[in-house]
Amino acid sequence: MQVDDRQPIPEHPWTETPEQTAAELGVAPDTGLTADQVRQRLSSYGPNELAAGRKVPAWRKIVGLLADRLILVLIAAAVVSAVVSREWETPVVILAVITLNTVLNYVQEQRAENSLEALRSSSVSVATVRRGGRNEDVPRPELVPGDIVLLEAGDTVPADGRLIEAVRLQVAEAALTGESQPVNKNTAVLADPGLPVADRTNMLYMDTDVSRGRAVLLVTGTGMQTQIGRIAHLLGSTFEEKTTLQRSIDQLAKLLTYVALVVVAVVFVLGLLRGDSWEDLFLTAVSLAVATIPEGLTAVVAFTLAMGASRLAARGAIIKQLSAVETLGSTSQICTDKTGTLTLNEMTVRAMYTASGRSFRVTGSGYTTEGAVLSADGRPAPALSVAYLGFALCNDASVRGGVLTGDPTEGALVVLAEKGGIDAEGARASYPRVAEVPFDSDYKFMATFNRPRPMRMQFSARCPAPNCSATSRGPRGCCWNGPVISPPPRDGGR
Repeated sequence: MQVDDRQPIPEHPWTETPEQTAAELGVAPDTGLTADQVRQRLSSYGPNELAAGRKVPAWRKIVGLLADRLILVLIAAAVVSAVVSREWETPVVILAVITLNTVLNYVQEQRAENSLEALRSSSVSVATVRRGGRNEDVPRPELVPGDIVLLEAGDTVPADGRLIEAVRLQVAEAALTGESQPVNKNTAVLADPGLPVADRTNMLYMDTDVSRGRAVLLVTGTGMQTQIGRIAHLLGSTFEEKTTLQRSIDQLAKLLTYVALVVVAVVFVLGLLRGDSWEDLFLTAVSLAVATIPEGLTAVVAFTLAMGASRLAARGAIIKQLSAVETLGSTSQICTDKTGTLTLNEMTVRAMYTASGRSFRVTGSGYTTEGAVLSADGRPAPALSVAYLGFALCNDASVRGGVLTGDPTEGALVVLAEKGGIDAEGARASYPRVAEVPFDSDYKFMATFNRPRPMRMQFSARCPAPNCSATSRGPRGCCWNGPVISPPPRDGGR
């Protein structure tokens, strides 16, 4: 199957069936692209990377730093002082301050660029694709429109694409849309070509994460043609405005220039009225004008901002320009319209309730296992090992080293089981799953059947109905705000 590789990619793939989109891109989903097609399309569309900004030469950066209005005033003062007074002490001090300020700003910017480049180099990952009838791992930059990508829980989506197959698929799109909860995805055709990105449930987008399930994706956009690429383009085309501190320093430089001119004029007029010589008047006027310029101001500002940048760097922040430190420091309110934009996108169990009416407080936060289950009524906490075992087994998420793979809610339950003394991975190995009823958002229920060697156990997890209390009794067990633990059948699981 051949395709004109200069043909644009489908404009609204979510309104087409997977077969139609695959036909437009000239690919058979069962076999994928051939090596020749990949080579041609990589040449036509370019690598699957976001365009890097144009690198500014070092000399241009230095010129930009010296173009500051106060710096120009200091340079003029140094030159005039050297020409008129023929003394080198003041000009040398001024030029030393200017050099120090320029070096501090230039070094900070270079460090930030080097750090960002190191992050880009370390973030190159691979994707599993189907090419020539075989599955293989290829670097993300080598993906092209028409590639068939295989995804599972924990994977990061490497490019924009139309879903061909989706099994219990949920995707965390907080990086793109700001939605904190994972979104259910499917392959159903959508009729509206004008749907916003957040409502395109049959599409996946670059740099979002698969929380649950597995999928087969037909790539429809790579590099700057992805939604993330469009955002990067908009960010790159924004006009860089001066910070409040920079504007204040510019106003101060303008004011000092006016003051210096007024001083020169007043001294000249008064000297002429007194009959002083032109040479003495000029020397006196220039000396007074230079004295109005605060030579140490730029050095003080640069050192203060450099200290702020060092403190921020110790907390993991990369500051490209020293002036950005003042911008962060002067921020009093941050407005956001989406949950999850500024949060860690983590969920934590804070409390548990039993059918007997007891409540327990859970300490710790995030996906670390540091914390404990404490009794809220002063009585000792009972052994809840069966409940913790249910949290671990009726669960598809995994947490390793504080990093979650899977659904955030299930990850919170895994962490709770670990805090209760259950090794989730070890429990799953000891009680292998033999069957399951996958979680469905319509009936809000999930069940797994796990068979240890002596018997079989059934664990169920459900979301309570809106009119249910936090503690309810099921037909065969108790609901602790979600998991229902059922005893094994009396026949021993036969």
